[in-house]
Amino acid sequence: MVDKEKQIKAWIRSHHLICEGSDFIFETVDQTQLDKFDNCIQAIGGRIRSVKAVGNWPMGPKRSFKILRAIASVPRPGGETLVTYWAKKGSKFTRYSEINS
Repeated sequence: MVDKEKQIKAWIRSHHLICEGSDFIFETVDQTQLDKFDNCIQAIGGRIRSVKAVGNWPMGPKRSFKILRAIASVPRPGGETLVTYWAKKGSKFTRYSEINS
């Protein structure tokens, strides 16, 4: 569980993961990262409610990757330490916000 929380905190610092209300919102262009996020959320007792493509991340001429957004529910009070950590170290916007807004 500690390793899972460390990974979640790393995503918060890198602005892949934000908190909005009682939801965690995770954005990535990598399906394997999305799978890791799902495993981490399940380990802390949460679940992913939805996943959808929300935009394209340009990766050179004529090439882009889909930005995937996962919305997860995390139970309280178990998730409170992560929400507090996000409030101190995180952002209100993901690293892809300007592209998919």
